[in-house]
Order: sequence, then structure tokens, then C-alpha cells
Amino acid sequence: MTDTHHGAGEVARLVADLLSGQPSTEVTLEQVNGRTGLVLRRAGRVIAVVSLSVGGSEVTAVWIVLNPDKLTSWNR
Repeated sequence: MTDTHHGAGEVARLVADLLSGQPSTEVTLEQVNGRTGLVLRRAGRVIAVVSLSVGGSEVTAVWIVLNPDKLTSWNR
């Protein structure tokens, strides 16, 4: 297995591409827990929130919330 490192921009684009497979998905940059994150919407409803932790020029963690119960506050 090869250890590959990617920058925040590359990881954000990959995650957005994976989660926004339908053309009707809107992806915006917004504040997520004090960090810049991705918010994905379909038909005006938030379907996913993505946050990245970055150390230097590398992404060290990716948090993706898909659970509708946990996205309630985003859909008020």
C-alpha cells in the first residue's frame, strides 16, 4: 500500500466529487465548527457537511456528517 499525501484543496475536491454525484447538488464553502468546510445541498436541504483538519500542507483528518438527525441544525 502506497502512502500518498494530499493538500487540503485536493482532498476537498475529491470529497465534493464523491458526495455530489448528482448534478443537482450544490457545494458551498462555509464555516463548520470554526473551520472552513464544505456544505452539500440538494433541493435546498443540507445532505452532508465536511470538515478538514490540516497540519502544515497535509490533510490529517476528514470529518463527514451524513446522518440527517445530526444535520437538523443546518436545515432550520
